[in-house]
Amino acid sequence: MIAIRALIGAVFLVSFWSKARGRAAFAAFVDSVAALGVAPSGPAAPVAGAVVAAEGAIWVLLVTPSDEATAAGLSLAAVLLSAFAVVIARSVHRGARTSCRCFGATTVPLGPRHVVRNVVLITVCVGGALAALGGTAKATAAGGAVAAVAGLILGALVTVLDDLAALFAPAGPHADSAPRRPQAHARPRKHARPQAHTQLTRGVHAGSDQRPGPRGSTVHAGSDPHRGRGQTPA
Repeated sequence: MIAIRALIGAVFLVSFWSKARGRAAFAAFVDSVAALGVAPSGPAAPVAGAVVAAEGAIWVLLVTPSDEATAAGLSLAAVLLSAFAVVIARSVHRGARTSCRCFGATTVPLGPRHVVRNVVLITVCVGGALAALGGTAKATAAGGAVAAVAGLILGALVTVLDDLAALFAPAGPHADSAPRRPQAHARPRKHARPQAHTQLTRGVHAGSDQRPGPRGSTVHAGSDPHRGRGQTPA
């Protein structure tokens, strides 16, 4: 029973403090209540104020060392969590992308896991309330301390459920959708002159036995282009 009281008490203490710690926090919760359509025919502030007051009352009842107070606190918590579950399920069914303001500011929209979370907490509250009404045996000091620490740890994990889900969620298809800087197009390289063909051409010209003569005539290499000039034919 100590573990259940610590678990539910920690959950509702964090929830109460995240909404009542300042005007800005409460105003954000009022806006979320209005977005959920909880009070369609009137202002959402009274509904939000009643929720915050109920959360504070649950914590006070759970820290009171009495089975009757524990049963009352767990029963009130079960009723409040049931109302939350219905509102969240309706929001998910409508396809609304309302952020969860259960434990403070977050950009995570309400989804099926929040309904599952509340159903699990409702089950714990109902079981604890029934056990408290039937009377509970007193635990030893060591056993009570271990149970309290375990309950507080579980309560802390519940309050950071969205952060844990975001941490371990697989990367989506658009995880690497950040715009990339376009790469500069490489300048096309000029076709290099074939070296083999150039050397072959040079070799051919170098080894040729012909060279241009005067007035476009062709003279064989080693011959005198002026041969016969000034000689008398035999």
